[in-house]
This record gives sequence, structure tokens and C-alpha cells, in this order.
Amino acid sequence: MQTVFEGIFWLSVAMILLVTIGYPAMLVLVSPLIRRQRHLDDVEPTVTLIIAAHNEERCLAAKLENAVALDYPRERLEIVVASDGSTDGTAAIAESFRDRGVRLCSFPRTGKTGVQNLVAKSATGEILVFSDANALYRPDAIRKLVRNFADPTIACVSGQLSYERADGAGGCENSYWNYEKFLKRRESDLSSLIGANGSIYAVRRADYIEINNDLISDFVQPLALVRNGRRVVYEPEAVSIEEAGTTHAVEFRRKVRILTRSIRGLLHMRELLNPFRYGIFSFQLFMHKVLRYFVPIFLLSAVTSLTGLALLGRYQVLFTLAVISIAVATVVARCMERRGSNLLVRVCHLLYYYLMVNYALVPAWLNIARGAGMTLWVPDRKST
Repeated sequence: MQTVFEGIFWLSVAMILLVTIGYPAMLVLVSPLIRRQRHLDDVEPTVTLIIAAHNEERCLAAKLENAVALDYPRERLEIVVASDGSTDGTAAIAESFRDRGVRLCSFPRTGKTGVQNLVAKSATGEILVFSDANALYRPDAIRKLVRNFADPTIACVSGQLSYERADGAGGCENSYWNYEKFLKRRESDLSSLIGANGSIYAVRRADYIEINNDLISDFVQPLALVRNGRRVVYEPEAVSIEEAGTTHAVEFRRKVRILTRSIRGLLHMRELLNPFRYGIFSFQLFMHKVLRYFVPIFLLSAVTSLTGLALLGRYQVLFTLAVISIAVATVVARCMERRGSNLLVRVCHLLYYYLMVNYALVPAWLNIARGAGMTLWVPDRKST
């Protein structure tokens, strides 16, 4: 029994390390050897900026002020607010910007993907840029996005999300996102990007694919384009700024919603896991998404087997350290949720956040099992 427990424990640890450290290390080693070039140029195609909004009166005015001030020819930029069944002052705020070129499209409650599909049909721009109401763009963000479309092989471009005033739970989300940006840059250079950033990404209107309303658009749309033989790239100089989540509870709810829709999207696009047809992109998708979604199983098997070993009188020091670390991290993170200036506090927040994100996969998988798609969304964060 001891040998079995040891085998399960070390295999589980190896899988966790492979997903979190091994895969990024592989990308670093391979990137200098295999890198897809792209052609950039200062082109100025017509653009439709689509802002999906559900009850966003808190931040919509700031977003629209930001949008009309973007450094892009105003006559070539259409700004559309897609109100998804808003019941607050969202529509009135959008209407107040009508004389500044903002168009309001109001729809019954459909979900973010649904209203994006509807607006895409009437958009006039050659390039569709999708954004959130709480995301403020740097002045040159549109220019940085569209310069990539000078390359005819590129159908979708994702910008970079940057968090402001990130502390405590928000600081952990910022650290996680820095890790994701590291992967995005290298995956984009290697073949194609896996998913886009929902607050700032662009698609050629001619390439846009209408997807089911219960699928997460910024993940499934890029995957569908790759399936069609098109390329998706990352543009780190096109920056969108948001305020990070304020509490772990807010982040947990958001993660459950995103992960539920992402898993559903991955299952919907599972044909991309065929390496004989999609080559290295299939490997990236398997490592970055499939294995990551199974990390809770690896964690559970590691904890279970380590507990069994401790009861048999083995690895007791490691077991004790693990229990103490998790307990301290939980207490510190829950009691000092918005403070992270001290190194120990930050480490505790990061450990708690890592466990929380992986635990969020449990209800996400349960949602998938019972057919709960979580098509609708409610804003969780404050505006910047």
C-alpha cells in the first residue's frame, strides 16, 4: 500500500509541476527555434467598437469618454453599446453620447455572446473590436490592434489586459494574469493564440463566426477561427486597463462562471485536439487548457495519497508542513483580504488564490455535468 501511495503522490506532483512550470519552460525553449513571423503596418481600416453592457451605469460614461477620445480617425470608428437587457441607466447614458457618434443597440436579455452576434450583423467596420464597459483603452490601443491585420493570414488579434490598484485578492489576480500573458506571447509566436482577452480583442468582420449564445466568445471565437485555418495573435502593446477584483469571493464567482463557459467551449471545439490535423496548436491546447482543467484531480490525489502515507508513518513532516501552510494561508487571506504589502501576506494570498482557482473548477465541472451553461452574466467589478 505504501508503494501505491508513493506512486500516486509523486505522479500527481509531477503532473501539477508539468502544467504550471513544465509547459511554460517548454515554450521558452522552443520559441527561439520555431517562431511564426507576422507583417505589421500602420493601416487604418474602418472599425466598429462593440461594448457589451448589462446594467453598467456605474462605469459606462467613463468608458464612452475613453472611446470617443481614442487616437483613431473618428470617421473610421463606429462605437456601439450593446445593451443586454439593462434595467438601470445604461441606455440613457449611451443615448447621451449619440451626438458624439455613439450608437445604442438594446436587446432583450440574451447574454454577452448573443448581443455580440447581433451587433456584428449590422456593424459597418471591416474590423470588429470587442470590449467590456469597465475596460479603459490606452489612446493607441485600436491602432496597435489593427496594424496586425496588414497580415492577411491573421483573423483575430487579442490585446493585453492590465490591472490597476491591485492588492490582496486583486494582486493575486494580477500575478495570475502576468503568468497568462507570458504564455500568450509565446503561444502566439509559436502558432496561434489560445483564446483572446474579452476586454480587448479584434476580429475581421469577413472572418467573424457566429457561435452559440451559451459559449464564451473570447475563447471559442478564436478557436473557431483556428479551426478554419486562420491565425490568432497576441498584441501586448494594445492595452486595456481594468480594476482588479476586490475580494476573493468576487474572484471565485467570476472564475466559476468563466471556467464553466470555457470548459463547455473546449468540449464544443474538441476536434482541435487532433494533432494530425492541427499540429502544435493541439499540443498547446492540451497542455494549456485540458491538463489545467484536471489539476483539481491531481491536487486531490496528491493530498489523499500524502494523508495515507502520513497515517502509515511516512512523509509526516511534509504532511504537517502542507497542512500548516494551507491553514495559515487561508486564515491570512480571509482576515487580511485587501492588504498584501508584507511578503508573507502576499505569499499567503497567492497560495490561497491558487487553491481557490482550482477549487472553482469543481463547481464548474458540476455545472457542466448538470447542463448549466451560465449564459448570462452580472458585472462583478468596479470601474477604474
